[in-house]
Amino acid sequence: MNKDIISKINFLHENNQHEEIIKLLEDENITLDYELTCLLARAYNNMNMLSDDTSHFIKKGIDLLLSVKDEGVNDPLWNYRIGYGYFYTDREEEALKYFNRAVELIPKTKEQAEVWREYNLGYLISECEDSIKAKKINEAFGNGENATEQSILDFILFTLLHRIYPVDDIVTDNSIYIPEWMLVIKPNILSFTEDRIDIEWSISCPLFDNGIIEESFGAGNNLKEAVYMAVGIFSSSLLQAVQNALTNNNPLEYTSSFNNHIHKWNVFYNTPFFSSDKELDITINDFYFWDIINDTLKNYIGNQKMVCVKIYAAKFAGNLVTECRIDDIFMNELSNIVGEYLNDNIKSDIQFFTIKQYFILIQHEETTLPYLYADSEGYILLKNNIKKICSIIHPFDLDKDEDTFYDLLDTLNESVDDFTLCIEALIFIPEIFAANVYDNIEFPEHMVLSFNDEETSTIYFTQFADYSRIYRAVWEIFDNYEDTNKRDELYNKFINMSITINAIMYEGKELDEMHDDIIVPVFELNADERFEVR
Repeated sequence: MNKDIISKINFLHENNQHEEIIKLLEDENITLDYELTCLLARAYNNMNMLSDDTSHFIKKGIDLLLSVKDEGVNDPLWNYRIGYGYFYTDREEEALKYFNRAVELIPKTKEQAEVWREYNLGYLISECEDSIKAKKINEAFGNGENATEQSILDFILFTLLHRIYPVDDIVTDNSIYIPEWMLVIKPNILSFTEDRIDIEWSISCPLFDNGIIEESFGAGNNLKEAVYMAVGIFSSSLLQAVQNALTNNNPLEYTSSFNNHIHKWNVFYNTPFFSSDKELDITINDFYFWDIINDTLKNYIGNQKMVCVKIYAAKFAGNLVTECRIDDIFMNELSNIVGEYLNDNIKSDIQFFTIKQYFILIQHEETTLPYLYADSEGYILLKNNIKKICSIIHPFDLDKDEDTFYDLLDTLNESVDDFTLCIEALIFIPEIFAANVYDNIEFPEHMVLSFNDEETSTIYFTQFADYSRIYRAVWEIFDNYEDTNKRDELYNKFINMSITINAIMYEGKELDEMHDDIIVPVFELNADERFEVR
């Protein structure tokens, strides 16, 4: 009779009919021996896949297995099943003991290795070890009273971020690595006090060829609350958009044009992260900000493989601050569009609110043109070329009669063999550094480009595929300069080369008149046939 019952149970088990197994084995006419008791426990354990409230099912399974402990103690399957029950009731230390015992008891044959592969014992043991470590880290961290930078990183990685996505991940090298997506999430603690923290996040994977850099801030009654806030904002905003991009979840279709070429995009986004002291009189839905910026945004994107757009708006004590960043570069026009719209549509008696949303644009493969500095390897090449350009510019003296701009350009081109990058570096880097120094100058975001004084076009800086990479690379280079005196000399030399700064000084304006904002006209550049718009 047992053979017939077991055959029926196996059929039900293969079809995930665990409730039917329970009904069958709890029939008054069936006497439960060791094998049937274990199969009933297995059915209760597996009910966790069919119900949200699983604790009582798992507890029932554990009680059944404990009732036959004397017979099961040397059975690898019994040890596995009771370990499984403890694992899903968050009793990882007990679960680990039984999982390890199961490994000891499994016969070391090729056939048994094949049988046990489907039980994922290695994964469960690893999960137990990680959970135990996370609990110990959490307990040791307390409220963060005696925290160090490393203990904060451990707390973030093992307690808050580990298993945040529904795919396997590994904590390694102070970062989270997700093999399925080849995604790395790396936090960097910029600063912290007893109740505040500032974290920089680096996100990289093949889909995001230029990577994503973001910063989040947290504050609370203690450091632990501050960390929770900073990580919570990050995980519920940017990380949500990242997951949607990696899983191709419900994208918007978007089309732009640049340099006589059509570019098509998938746009991924997060639900806007929002907090306020009062309920807003407008509905901030998923497309609220997209509807505001998407027409103008087309002016800012070119042939990039990926673009990350950040929208941030905050009101403190009646003062509204808005930001629209493209690849972490602040955009005046787009920021003003968002600010004016919110100013016109949010009632004035709201004193505090913050809103954050991200849009990740991934260009369709069939419309993406070849690009010299694509992907992470290309970025390393560009960064090395920028280093060479900086090393040449440092000793070069344009004030000498024998030295000219064209001499400098020829020297740079001989070194990096990329005429376009040389021109872009000489245009972009001085303005990047000058904008960092002078808050009262509204730097232009586009330029008029002429070829042989005939063909003319207006191009936004961020449309150049090199621009955001130059922007990121030059700051990384200068932040890591070993010779700080040489760094400062070069920094000032670049600022002195700024077309904007020289134009203002030519007009006799004071650069430090903070009460009077200075708006600079659009750049104009005459390029020869060696310059490539890319």
